[in-house]
Amino acid sequence: MFRFFLFLFVLCSTGLPAQPRITLSDSARISLMTVAPGDMLYSTFGHSALRVYDARRLLDRCYNYGTFNFDQPNFILKFCRGKLLYMLDTEPTRSFEYSNIYDRRPMQEQVLQLNREQRQRLFDLLEENVREENRYYKYDFFYDNCATRIRDIVKETFFHQITFDSSKLQPGTTMRQLLHPYLRDMPWTKFGIDLAIAMPADRVALAEDYMFLPEHMHNLFGATQHSDSIPLVASERNIPFRPLPPRPAYEPGFLGRPFWVLSLVALLGLLSMANPRTEHIFDMLFWFLLGAAGLVLLLLWVATDHSATKYNWNILWAMPTHLLFFWRLKHNEWTENYFMAAGALAALTLIFWGVIPQDLPEEALPLVGLVAIKAFFRRFWKKTELED
Repeated sequence: MFRFFLFLFVLCSTGLPAQPRITLSDSARISLMTVAPGDMLYSTFGHSALRVYDARRLLDRCYNYGTFNFDQPNFILKFCRGKLLYMLDTEPTRSFEYSNIYDRRPMQEQVLQLNREQRQRLFDLLEENVREENRYYKYDFFYDNCATRIRDIVKETFFHQITFDSSKLQPGTTMRQLLHPYLRDMPWTKFGIDLAIAMPADRVALAEDYMFLPEHMHNLFGATQHSDSIPLVASERNIPFRPLPPRPAYEPGFLGRPFWVLSLVALLGLLSMANPRTEHIFDMLFWFLLGAAGLVLLLLWVATDHSATKYNWNILWAMPTHLLFFWRLKHNEWTENYFMAAGALAALTLIFWGVIPQDLPEEALPLVGLVAIKAFFRRFWKKTELED
């Protein structure tokens, strides 16, 4: 008899939910929280979260898709390979606001105009997403991040019967171009990003693609009406914070202009040809660094899950194979043939710069030109050394 009742207890208890479902009151509201870009690199493009506020249920928390666990095994390797798991987390709204006020990052709250059923459905979806078995996802900068997750769950709330108003968007803008306004004061970061992200970043962005950036999602939410021709946003407010003193307009010096710095490097490379010893030292460093950069681009292409770094045409001039030859600078037939091929690829890259289906960084033009000149110089101007 004891075993029979024990069996019934286990059978019934397995069917019970882990926690009771919360039914929001009629006064509840759900808001899109948009945080302005910060000073740190990871905060350059801003942040988004959803706030659920229900005074009757003593509920006021933010759902944040932009968190991750630093204690994950092989954290750095997973981050570089695009395999780092991000997760949906919750925190009290007061804590969310305080951390951003502390960083002096402006915040805006847009209360979504939802009826009772829509509000409950969105809340239930968030609660389902925050369950331990559902909260983790593999981050993708353009297509699966803290903002796009909010866009998608709002669309699901309306059973995907919502179209975002794109009338004020600039037609023909690519994903890469959407990043540039945020990088105006970080020219070297812009150069590095433009070097690393590849052909997929030059796809023309659709209206929904804009929303991988929190600022654009804020604007599109504010301009959109849902299926009943009702504005998606009922009201909006700026969250008070203590602003920083206004900054002077950014004026980069010489070292803050990558094109100028790399032009100087190219000039030094040309001048080094006048002295064999100086040229040898310069060439070893030049081909090694160029090969190392090419190896990074290749690994980002074939050894990671980052969708934006595939099919990178910069490999035409920053070739990882330079690492196999940078130390074999003595003139012989194999070396000359290799550098001749490298120079030909670099020259073709220059000729077809505007035709290649990838927006190559203009800051790299001096380096590409130096690759072509040095390779052809070795082949033709020093032909006598090879014959000797």
